[in-house]
Amino acid sequence: MTVDQANRLKTLLRWHRRLAVVLMAWLAVLAATGIAINHANDWGLDRKSLPGLLANWLYGMDGGPENYCRTAPQAGSECNAVFGRIALPSGELLLARNSLFLVDGAGRLVEKLPVTHAGLDVLMAGAVQGGAVYLRGESRTVRSGPDLLVFRALDSEEAEESGSFNWQSGETEITTISWERLLLDTHAARFLGPFAKAFNDIVAGAILLLVISGFGLHVLRKRNDRS
Repeated sequence: MTVDQANRLKTLLRWHRRLAVVLMAWLAVLAATGIAINHANDWGLDRKSLPGLLANWLYGMDGGPENYCRTAPQAGSECNAVFGRIALPSGELLLARNSLFLVDGAGRLVEKLPVTHAGLDVLMAGAVQGGAVYLRGESRTVRSGPDLLVFRALDSEEAEESGSFNWQSGETEITTISWERLLLDTHAARFLGPFAKAFNDIVAGAILLLVISGFGLHVLRKRNDRS
């Protein structure tokens, strides 16, 4: 091997190693997320929602209906049936078809009330307007103050006016973010926004260079061994 060939080999090896070190962390992320995406259905990742704090930090929204009920397991299995929440001066009122969950500002369960407390058989929707809480059942709508002590049924005129309120119902679509979505977005570097495409192009190009330089090192060493 000539001095010139030895220098070329050392230079190629040096850049090959540097490129490998730079790519190492991201290749590990690609491998881990790729395996998880491949088994997302087997592991239920396509059906599990992100925790509320994580979903809010990454996507600016709650992770899913179960995150409306932060008091589990105190609230019991019905906690998963919560479809909405109403802000109160002292906390929140979580809405389910058969129960109302009153929680404080820290998300701790204060009281669980059956919807029969409000004179309803089944809760269909809830709303807050002018500081008052409105609950809609199958046949009537009731109103209470934020203390939730006394509910009274609305008359026909009040019920008609309440139609313009911002109701939360069991049919309300609640956007969820699954673990599979997080994995896909991470795998594709979508969190980089408009720079994601350029980043992926650079990474793909770097991987090609890594393969080419590795093959070049193999060929040069084979030649040196023969000589």
